[in-house]
Amino acid sequence: MSAITLSTCQGHAIAAFCAVERPDDHPLKPDGYVPLHGFWRSREYERHPALATTFHWKDIGDSEETHKPMVFWLKSLR
Repeated sequence: MSAITLSTCQGHAIAAFCAVERPDDHPLKPDGYVPLHGFWRSREYERHPALATTFHWKDIGDSEETHKPMVFWLKSLR
């Protein structure tokens, strides 16, 4: 997850972060993994799949960077 940032949009403060979207069968996902969606929703963040980007980095054991899909979560701070 990237660092939480603050921005002003039409006079409203918004907190935003983006989180990697890995497939359920990703080899680095630990057994019993539970997504953090419920945690973020309990803190009033909303997932916005239409707001997406791609970051790239090397996963453990990889020799090259690969692209990772990232989805943004937003929260109004007003």
